[in-house]
Amino acid sequence: MSTKPTLDDARRALQARFGHSAFRADQEAAIDAVLAGRDVLITMPTGGGKSLVYQLPALLLDGLTLVVSPLIALMQDQVDALRAKGIAASFVNSTLSGAERRSRLESAAAGKLDLLFVTPERFRSPVFLELLPRLPITRLAVDEAHCISEWGHDFRPDYWRMGDYRRLIGDPPAVALTATATPRVAADIRSQLGLRDPLVLRSGIDRPELFIGATPVDRPEDKVPHLAARIAAIDGPGIVYSTLIRDLEHLRDELRRRGIRSLVYHGKLGPDERRRMQARFMASEREVVLATNAFGMGVDKADIRFVMHAQLPRTIEAWTQEIGRAGRDGAPSFCELLLDQEDLAVQQNFVRWANPDREYLLGVYETLRSWGERSAVKDLDDLRDELLVKQRGDNRVSICLKWLEVLGVTQGGFETGDLRVVRHLEPGELPAFVGTEEKLRRDLEGLLGMWQAGARDERCRRVVLAEHFDLEQPSTPCGACDRCTPVDAWIDAHCSARPVDAGPGSAPRSEPRSQSESESQSESESQSESESESENPVASESRPRFERGDWVRVDGRHLGQVVGIEGRGKRMTLLVESVGDFRRRKVDLRRQRVERLKEGES
Repeated sequence: MSTKPTLDDARRALQARFGHSAFRADQEAAIDAVLAGRDVLITMPTGGGKSLVYQLPALLLDGLTLVVSPLIALMQDQVDALRAKGIAASFVNSTLSGAERRSRLESAAAGKLDLLFVTPERFRSPVFLELLPRLPITRLAVDEAHCISEWGHDFRPDYWRMGDYRRLIGDPPAVALTATATPRVAADIRSQLGLRDPLVLRSGIDRPELFIGATPVDRPEDKVPHLAARIAAIDGPGIVYSTLIRDLEHLRDELRRRGIRSLVYHGKLGPDERRRMQARFMASEREVVLATNAFGMGVDKADIRFVMHAQLPRTIEAWTQEIGRAGRDGAPSFCELLLDQEDLAVQQNFVRWANPDREYLLGVYETLRSWGERSAVKDLDDLRDELLVKQRGDNRVSICLKWLEVLGVTQGGFETGDLRVVRHLEPGELPAFVGTEEKLRRDLEGLLGMWQAGARDERCRRVVLAEHFDLEQPSTPCGACDRCTPVDAWIDAHCSARPVDAGPGSAPRSEPRSQSESESQSESESQSESESESENPVASESRPRFERGDWVRVDGRHLGQVVGIEGRGKRMTLLVESVGDFRRRKVDLRRQRVERLKEGES
């Protein structure tokens, strides 16, 4: 029997494997508890080093640490970083082929891994369940644990079953980690996951390097000049969040007319195109990405210099998590919310569309059951039409389908052409909170609280946030929010202006691009970075000939920018907006010659 590792062993491993000489904040206490076999619930600000709480003990203790996370986009990066430190880690998710998934699970069963990353959807995979009893799991880490709670801002049905999944793997000691949890959410995590006498550590969310502000605008059209001025004043990579995809496209066009080029990221892009957009941003020194909250968890870039919200977030928790993506390198970074009362009405609709009542959910089930074998030739739009869904933002159908999947009522999916009802649904099987007026009311109250925090509360922004999360209130004035110091003075003191000849807005120069295929656009309205798990082989990773945002020259003389892509390979067509007259024209690659241009040449 091996000797129990000590904190001294942990400190030596911290220096040798992770390159740090000392623990941060609550890391030491949390790691000591994990080494002792205790359950732990830790709330730590984004970028505060939560992952070390389970990664370091996994290196020192026997057995396998199973890490449950929704972050498919981040798993590869996490595993690569751990392997570079000499830690045996791997992941299993839907981006791998079936053979690759089985091979990695066999390695874990053979005791060759310290950490294995999976999504909660993996617990519904027959292959995973078959091999699960052979995995030497001695610890469970649940990342983004607020997804467990019905009170959380990002509740997910698959996370709701994490307590069952923990029992399925033998009820090992568990670590639950999140950046945003009110006391109520923390209590729900503890209850749902079945934590026994856990060490609970709730660190402050204050990040002194972040400037936090909220600015009212009189009209929606006032947002563009304001955002353009901010981007010009702050050098470095940045994110501008917006709720509506059409607003992102409009903002991209308006910024470009002001000489600011940007990436656009949202749920209507295909999976490969989303991955490419994120990769371009992660590798950049000055790229600006305009995004819905689909560009969310998994964005672990240290040097993001600003996070702007062009529209109101749905909750204080979501706002806190999103601005927390700025300044992870500790350097000053700017965060600002633009307040327009019209956005409050937009978000109210989204809240209602995210809360189908029980009758609606049962209607989805009955429709699928009445289709029978015809479900194989139907799609999501057919189901929306059947249920008289008129608004694309109405997410009720997708939420109902997820519940039916999680409860084991359906198998397969529209995407794979094999969706089917496999058993009867009893209304009593639904969790008590699903489809209730109380949940809708709570969600609307959360939205109202976000509006009041931004527009009405005149106290220091950090005091408001600390009060919301029931944490120790900071001393004021904080010197880094718009209630405590002038915004322009802070920018002048801490930010450098964006060079006019580099990064967004620079002119293109010529270079033909290599030939390959492009991912056609998906019609998915995904609202999170996590992707649905399935047993399908991974899609082709071939590089595209063109991407949205590319500058191109058509037939050797017409200069424009790619604003849309349709089809694949030889059948690909581009939607190109002309520099001369801003008209959009379809370009058929079979009939017209198109060059992709480099930065700096027109």
